[in-house]
Amino acid sequence: MSILSTIKTSCRDCYKCVRHCPVKAIRFSMGHAEIIDERCIKDGRCVLVCPQDAKVIRNDTGVVKNFLENKEFVIASLAPSFVAAFSDIMPGQLFNALKSLGFAVVRETAEAAELVALEHAQLVKEGNKAIITSSCPTINAFIYKYYPQHISSLAPVVSPMVAHARLLKKEFEDQHPRVVFVGPCIAKKAEREESEIIDEVDVALTFDELKEWLTQANIDLKQFPFESEDLSSVQWARAFPVEGGLLKTGDFDTGILSQESVVITGIERCQRFLDNFEKEKEGLKMVEMMSCEGGCIDGPLLKSPLSLYQRRKKIIEFSQQGTNFDGARKILELPSLRREFNPHPIPQPQPSEEELRKILTLTGKFTPQDELNCGACGYDTCREKAIAVYQGLAEAEMCIPNMRARAESFSSFLIAVTPNGIILVDENLRIVDMNPALRQIFDLKGRLMVGKMLDEFIDPSIFIEVLRTKKANSQEIHYPQYNNVYVKLSVFYLEKSGLLMGVFVDLTKQKDQEQMMEEIRGKTLEKAQQVITNQMLVAQEIASLLGETTAETKSLLSKLMKILRGENVEE
Repeated sequence: MSILSTIKTSCRDCYKCVRHCPVKAIRFSMGHAEIIDERCIKDGRCVLVCPQDAKVIRNDTGVVKNFLENKEFVIASLAPSFVAAFSDIMPGQLFNALKSLGFAVVRETAEAAELVALEHAQLVKEGNKAIITSSCPTINAFIYKYYPQHISSLAPVVSPMVAHARLLKKEFEDQHPRVVFVGPCIAKKAEREESEIIDEVDVALTFDELKEWLTQANIDLKQFPFESEDLSSVQWARAFPVEGGLLKTGDFDTGILSQESVVITGIERCQRFLDNFEKEKEGLKMVEMMSCEGGCIDGPLLKSPLSLYQRRKKIIEFSQQGTNFDGARKILELPSLRREFNPHPIPQPQPSEEELRKILTLTGKFTPQDELNCGACGYDTCREKAIAVYQGLAEAEMCIPNMRARAESFSSFLIAVTPNGIILVDENLRIVDMNPALRQIFDLKGRLMVGKMLDEFIDPSIFIEVLRTKKANSQEIHYPQYNNVYVKLSVFYLEKSGLLMGVFVDLTKQKDQEQMMEEIRGKTLEKAQQVITNQMLVAQEIASLLGETTAETKSLLSKLMKILRGENVEE
């Protein structure tokens, strides 16, 4: 299963994920978003911004539970930001709670973070070029996928997560340990699957997954003791997740006037820096890049009631409780902290200008003036969106202004040509609009009706009832004041717009025909009655001659009258 996926039935054409994805790693098909794994840098924004909760993160808790059920030796490596994620308890309480879940050992990833920072410092000493830190897996993926030309500047050093796994597996090698990292980052799940370091970390969980697991196990964190022997003695490495944490841990100059190092957080700012990297790197020795603004303390899955400033403060206070770490607890020979980064450039086929113009015309953009660049589709410009269509990432129908114009044009056409009268009324019973057919039915030619109150036109009773109940209603109504018009009036409440719509079906001709038929029936009955009366008078004079003929004649004429009245005639 992919690390990130979409629940298609919940995805509803809002394009918000495209709008917020810095690399547009979203493909739309049949109106539904699909995350393109090879393009994705796992920054997690699509998960955070989706209003329908249609983005799903793969849950790896089951893998860890299997390790524990199989009695394996499992170690938890807690990212330094855990004190902000579990801000209402003491650190030792969390350590003890994890032990109760079955973890044999619980350790702080900060133990390795200090070594990683020192390794970066060593790189600076070895060369004379600007080094980009490699502890943020989102930034790493961003560079090897979208800026492969700068990959030589990416520090060939593993992240604290991987470094800690190497340390722990060496320290507990006799136990053949499983190392489970727990942190605020979705990208860590992808990092552990990179071919260059695959399976060095056995599982990467998020704080959300851990919290859910603790809840399911009915574990109350506050019931555990404050103290834990597994708490580390590290100091500044605990501040690794804040802006400048790596530089501070590696003893770089982090002052505001420093010209040798710079800290850049937030993917957009990192992107702008990389766009002009050849110019920007002049004079720099170290560039600390983090995809989340403010650092890992604002990671996508670090859900905390604390503000960003409060999280930072809590982590710095925790870091000041420790002492300088001596490098490793029981390891005489440290494992290598180096790795390789290989470029994985994303193909970006570009359409010709002619192909681009053809795509633009599909959404009514025939001239540059037609290109609104509104961003509603998720792309900054109409041309960017057209390129995405060419690359198979977007659909032409994603242009909301064009689709709206087409829908309004079509609906206006239908309202204009329908033979039924249509009126729109707001909730104050003021006339908003009416179509030409309604004006013709009521002979309103030349009369200004829009803006008037409905009761100046007709009796508003049925509209008031529908407004009260929000349920449609239909009635046949006679309007003698308007040339004796008869209509069937159906009134509907349009919830989204807050308007009432009345549809008038003209029944006047039908009623006239019914009245004419009634008059014909009446006259026919009258004539038939006269015939019967005259016949009876004649019958009385010649009764002796006609006999049964008179009775048969009366019977036949009576049947005729019943037929004219519309009554059933029995044989």
